[in-house]
Amino acid sequence: MKIKYLLPLLAIALAAAKCSDDLSGCPMGEPIKLQIGGTVECQDTPIQLIAVKEDSRCPEYTNCVWEGQAVVQLALGNGDRKTLDLTLREGKPELASKSMGGYIYRLSEVTPYPVAGQSIQPEEYVVTFIVEAI
Repeated sequence: MKIKYLLPLLAIALAAAKCSDDLSGCPMGEPIKLQIGGTVECQDTPIQLIAVKEDSRCPEYTNCVWEGQAVVQLALGNGDRKTLDLTLREGKPELASKSMGGYIYRLSEVTPYPVAGQSIQPEEYVVTFIVEAI
């Protein structure tokens, strides 16, 4: 008879443990995707993708002198917002992450990837990043 009550208690405990890793709408350690102007709430702090400031990545099917990079800008907070620039560049993973306010913000992907002869409009960009507690 006690086992009958143990299973629901175990399910509740697992759900509570999962929720403790959640940053209220911003899953801790999980990929978050935003388009320019998009916002996600993390620990009562809004994170907004302001811009893809630079996209000099070497277009597909071309040869380039260097691989290029994508630089995105995030705004953190309300009112007196702080901005954070993250850079996605081959061989330079340290540029893709920065810490602020007890969290690490890590850029993992910027899509679409450039194709020779095709321009990317700002509204087409989707940026993927991860937020983790320090």
